[in-house]
Amino acid sequence: MEKILSDEIYSSISRKEKDFIIAFDKVMITNGYANNGIQPYVVFGKYKIEYYNPTVKTKKYIARIYLRDEGVVLRLYFSNIDKHRDYIENAVDFIKKPFIDDSHKCNSPNCKGMIANGKCRYTKKYILFDTHYVKCAEQSFMFYAMEAANASSYVELLTAFYPIKKRN
Repeated sequence: MEKILSDEIYSSISRKEKDFIIAFDKVMITNGYANNGIQPYVVFGKYKIEYYNPTVKTKKYIARIYLRDEGVVLRLYFSNIDKHRDYIENAVDFIKKPFIDDSHKCNSPNCKGMIANGKCRYTKKYILFDTHYVKCAEQSFMFYAMEAANASSYVELLTAFYPIKKRN
């Protein structure tokens, strides 16, 4: 990964961001997750790295790193947040932040094309610290200004939601 990130096309990514990507990738691979390498992208950045659990039959992306001119973004995907309430409530602040801050509140009546059968299919509802949250899953759970030293904390969070099943 480090050799790839040294290419000129990634020159807009800071050394700190490259260090995070390398550290995160290493911890993800060590913990049994896989990725498709750096791929072109157009929505949230010029390039992306998508991570998934290879022990699951249907490939579902659980994390993405977006490489953008304005900086690198880590986006994590979660289901059944209430099941992991204790973990999140006891996590360090930089892990808790996107779950409890005011960003990306759901405004499903104003969604464009995401309503199916009268409900927004991207709404994430959960309770943390006795507070009800309703967020847009299409926008939520993004992390900014990550530190390489914290890469394992993000992977521990993912492992709580998506444990790697050991193959016999």
